[in-house]
Amino acid sequence: MGRVVRASLALVVAIVAVPLLIVVIASVSGGERLTFPPESLSLDPYRALLGNEEIRSALGRSLIVGFEVVVISLIVGVPATIALVRYRIRFRTGIALYMILGVATPLIASAFAFLVLSTRAGVLGLLWPISVGVAIVNLPFLMFSVASSLASLDPRLEEAAATLGAEQVQTFLFVTLPGIMPGILSGTIMVFVLGISEFVISLLLSTVSIQTLPIAMFASLRGPPPPEIAAAAGLYVLAALMVVLTLTSLRSTEQFFYRSD
Repeated sequence: MGRVVRASLALVVAIVAVPLLIVVIASVSGGERLTFPPESLSLDPYRALLGNEEIRSALGRSLIVGFEVVVISLIVGVPATIALVRYRIRFRTGIALYMILGVATPLIASAFAFLVLSTRAGVLGLLWPISVGVAIVNLPFLMFSVASSLASLDPRLEEAAATLGAEQVQTFLFVTLPGIMPGILSGTIMVFVLGISEFVISLLLSTVSIQTLPIAMFASLRGPPPPEIAAAAGLYVLAALMVVLTLTSLRSTEQFFYRSD
């Protein structure tokens, strides 16, 4: 049984890692066209990427979308999760199902719904509707992470703070919030990366003037793909690796996968 598990794990790692390695190797191709294996190795694709005004602008818009998604998710997700986990509110199950409806709905259906709403509201062509749509779809990832930290937070700590005379606001700021901070951080990182890499919603809600990086990469594939496209994909791989390293260093990630109860 151990050999089967190890072989299965090795197969999964290979399936996940090989495409990433191909992207990284192709991103340092020294030729004028994107080829694999590359004829030579060079960092010129990354220099060309940074020198491309269109790509730089698209990257800036993606970063703006990512930050706006984080702000919306934190404002909505953290209070909602605390209320659903810690308090016995009416219709709690229904509200929880409604909050995670974005991730349960097929992405193309959500994107079309956002397109209709943006068109009727007259905001199609602006960047913030993309951020709102992406935040709605990816909000459950932040809520799951915060809920995991709340479930593992010892309630006796809050009871002790109240016994010592701390008010509810003080208990939240100095006991609850630091206790769930790993979950907030891990959820924030996840929604940020999902925000800067979202494609379907951005494709339907963006115009030529507000293209994000995934859309700009897709548009460049109409002809022979230039090496800087692989460099942009390499940046996404680097961001993913940073996210994985950050998440694995946070305590809440272990609590999410390994329950002590």
